[in-house]
Amino acid sequence: MEGDFSVCRNCKRHVVSANFTLHEAYCLRFLVLCPECEEPVPKETMEEHCKLEHQQVGCTMCQQSMQKSSLEFHKANECQERPVECKFCKLDMQLSKLELHESYCGSRTELCQGCGQFIMHRMLAQHRDVCRSEQAQLGKETSPDPGKCLSITVAAALSAHLWP
Repeated sequence: MEGDFSVCRNCKRHVVSANFTLHEAYCLRFLVLCPECEEPVPKETMEEHCKLEHQQVGCTMCQQSMQKSSLEFHKANECQERPVECKFCKLDMQLSKLELHESYCGSRTELCQGCGQFIMHRMLAQHRDVCRSEQAQLGKETSPDPGKCLSITVAAALSAHLWP
Protein backbone atom coordinates (compact mmCIF):
# COMPACT_ATOMS: atom_id res chain seq x y z
CA MET A 1 0.00 0.00 0.00
CA GLU A 2 2.33 2.66 -1.30
CA GLY A 3 -0.10 5.60 -1.12
CA ASP A 4 -1.61 4.89 2.33
CA PHE A 5 -0.21 7.58 4.66
CA SER A 6 -1.34 9.38 7.81
CA VAL A 7 -0.16 12.68 9.27
CA CYS A 8 1.47 12.57 12.71
CA ARG A 9 -0.19 14.99 15.20
CA ASN A 10 3.16 15.87 16.73
CA CYS A 11 5.71 16.28 13.92
CA LYS A 12 3.19 16.88 11.09
CA ARG A 13 5.00 14.42 8.84
CA HIS A 14 3.40 11.87 6.54
CA VAL A 15 3.96 8.36 7.85
CA VAL A 16 3.11 5.05 6.19
CA SER A 17 -0.12 3.87 7.82
CA ALA A 18 1.35 0.46 8.68
CA ASN A 19 3.96 2.21 10.90
CA PHE A 20 1.78 5.09 12.05
CA THR A 21 0.77 3.89 15.54
CA LEU A 22 4.34 3.02 16.50
CA HIS A 23 5.69 6.27 15.01
CA GLU A 24 3.17 8.49 16.75
CA ALA A 25 3.71 6.85 20.15
CA TYR A 26 7.48 7.35 19.82
CA CYS A 27 7.13 10.87 18.43
CA LEU A 28 4.74 12.08 21.18
CA ARG A 29 6.95 10.66 23.90
CA PHE A 30 10.41 11.77 22.70
CA LEU A 31 10.09 14.61 20.17
CA VAL A 32 8.89 18.21 20.28
CA LEU A 33 8.57 20.74 17.50
CA CYS A 34 11.07 23.57 17.65
CA PRO A 35 9.13 26.84 17.92
CA GLU A 36 11.63 28.59 15.61
CA CYS A 37 12.04 26.16 12.69
CA GLU A 38 9.16 23.74 13.38
CA GLU A 39 11.48 20.76 13.01
CA PRO A 40 11.02 17.75 15.33
CA VAL A 41 13.81 17.71 17.91
CA PRO A 42 14.44 15.25 20.78
CA LYS A 43 13.07 16.82 24.00
CA GLU A 44 16.37 16.45 25.86
CA THR A 45 18.35 18.31 23.18
CA MET A 46 15.93 21.21 22.53
CA GLU A 47 18.02 23.74 24.48
CA GLU A 48 21.18 22.71 22.64
CA HIS A 49 19.32 22.77 19.30
CA CYS A 50 18.13 26.34 19.93
CA LYS A 51 21.59 27.45 21.00
CA LEU A 52 23.36 25.88 17.99
CA GLU A 53 20.82 26.45 15.23
CA HIS A 54 19.02 29.64 16.20
CA GLN A 55 21.75 31.66 17.91
CA GLN A 56 22.17 35.13 16.42
CA VAL A 57 25.59 35.68 14.86
CA GLY A 58 27.11 38.42 12.73
CA CYS A 59 28.56 37.95 9.27
CA THR A 60 32.29 38.70 9.43
CA MET A 61 32.19 40.39 6.02
CA CYS A 62 29.14 42.69 6.33
CA GLN A 63 28.27 42.50 10.06
CA GLN A 64 24.63 41.66 9.27
CA SER A 65 22.97 39.70 12.08
CA MET A 66 21.29 36.35 11.33
CA GLN A 67 20.69 32.87 12.71
CA LYS A 68 23.78 30.71 12.79
CA SER A 69 22.11 28.12 10.56
CA SER A 70 21.75 30.74 7.77
CA LEU A 71 25.29 32.11 7.94
CA GLU A 72 26.99 29.73 5.47
CA PHE A 73 24.35 30.30 2.76
CA HIS A 74 24.48 34.07 3.35
CA LYS A 75 28.27 34.20 2.96
CA ALA A 76 28.21 32.14 -0.24
CA ASN A 77 25.17 33.69 -1.96
CA GLU A 78 23.78 36.86 -0.39
CA CYS A 79 26.53 38.90 1.28
CA GLN A 80 27.27 42.09 -0.65
CA GLU A 81 30.80 42.10 0.77
CA ARG A 82 31.75 38.56 -0.34
CA PRO A 83 34.74 38.25 -2.66
CA VAL A 84 33.98 37.91 -6.38
CA GLU A 85 36.25 37.94 -9.43
CA CYS A 86 36.41 40.75 -11.98
CA LYS A 87 35.63 39.29 -15.40
CA PHE A 88 38.32 41.45 -17.02
CA CYS A 89 41.37 41.37 -14.74
CA LYS A 90 40.45 38.31 -12.60
CA LEU A 91 41.16 40.17 -9.32
CA ASP A 92 39.01 39.34 -6.29
CA MET A 93 37.04 42.21 -4.77
CA GLN A 94 33.89 42.87 -2.76
CA LEU A 95 30.64 42.35 -4.65
CA SER A 96 29.48 45.80 -3.52
CA LYS A 97 32.41 47.36 -5.42
CA LEU A 98 32.40 45.09 -8.48
CA GLU A 99 30.12 47.15 -10.74
CA LEU A 100 32.21 50.30 -10.35
CA HIS A 101 35.46 48.35 -10.77
CA GLU A 102 34.28 46.51 -13.91
CA SER A 103 33.09 49.80 -15.38
CA TYR A 104 36.62 51.18 -14.99
CA CYS A 105 38.44 47.94 -15.77
CA GLY A 106 36.35 47.25 -18.89
CA SER A 107 37.16 50.72 -20.23
CA ARG A 108 40.91 50.03 -20.29
CA THR A 109 42.32 49.19 -23.72
CA GLU A 110 44.65 46.61 -25.21
CA LEU A 111 46.23 46.40 -28.61
CA CYS A 112 44.55 43.95 -31.00
CA GLN A 113 47.18 41.86 -32.75
CA GLY A 114 44.92 41.32 -35.74
CA CYS A 115 44.30 44.93 -36.75
CA GLY A 116 46.61 47.00 -34.55
CA GLN A 117 43.78 49.02 -32.97
CA PHE A 118 43.37 49.65 -29.26
CA ILE A 119 40.16 47.95 -28.09
CA MET A 120 38.35 48.31 -24.74
CA HIS A 121 38.44 45.17 -22.55
CA ARG A 122 34.63 44.95 -22.49
CA MET A 123 34.63 44.76 -26.30
CA LEU A 124 37.56 42.38 -26.81
CA ALA A 125 35.56 39.16 -27.24
CA GLN A 126 33.24 40.69 -29.85
CA HIS A 127 36.07 42.50 -31.60
CA ARG A 128 38.25 39.39 -31.75
CA ASP A 129 35.52 37.50 -33.66
CA VAL A 130 34.86 40.40 -36.06
CA CYS A 131 38.54 41.19 -36.55
CA ARG A 132 39.50 37.59 -37.35
CA SER A 133 36.63 37.17 -39.82
CA GLU A 134 37.50 40.48 -41.55
CA GLN A 135 41.17 39.50 -41.74
CA ALA A 136 40.21 36.10 -43.16
CA GLN A 137 37.93 37.72 -45.80
CA LEU A 138 40.70 40.08 -46.84
CA GLY A 139 43.14 37.19 -47.00
CA LYS A 140 45.56 39.06 -44.76
CA GLU A 141 48.00 37.43 -42.44
CA THR A 142 46.96 38.33 -38.89
CA SER A 143 50.33 38.05 -37.20
CA PRO A 144 53.94 38.46 -38.34
CA ASP A 145 54.43 34.70 -38.17
CA PRO A 146 51.45 32.48 -39.22
CA GLY A 147 52.59 29.92 -36.64
CA LYS A 148 52.13 32.39 -33.79
CA CYS A 149 48.95 32.66 -31.75
CA LEU A 150 46.44 35.52 -31.83
CA SER A 151 46.03 35.82 -28.07
CA ILE A 152 45.32 39.23 -26.57
CA THR A 153 48.55 40.54 -25.06
CA VAL A 154 49.33 43.77 -23.26
CA ALA A 155 51.08 46.23 -25.57
CA ALA A 156 54.27 46.23 -23.46
CA ALA A 157 54.65 42.45 -23.93
CA LEU A 158 53.54 42.38 -27.57
CA SER A 159 56.96 42.34 -29.24
CA ALA A 160 58.29 39.71 -26.82
CA HIS A 161 55.18 37.60 -27.52
CA LEU A 162 55.40 37.85 -31.31
CA TRP A 163 59.16 37.73 -31.74
CA PRO A 164 60.75 35.68 -28.91
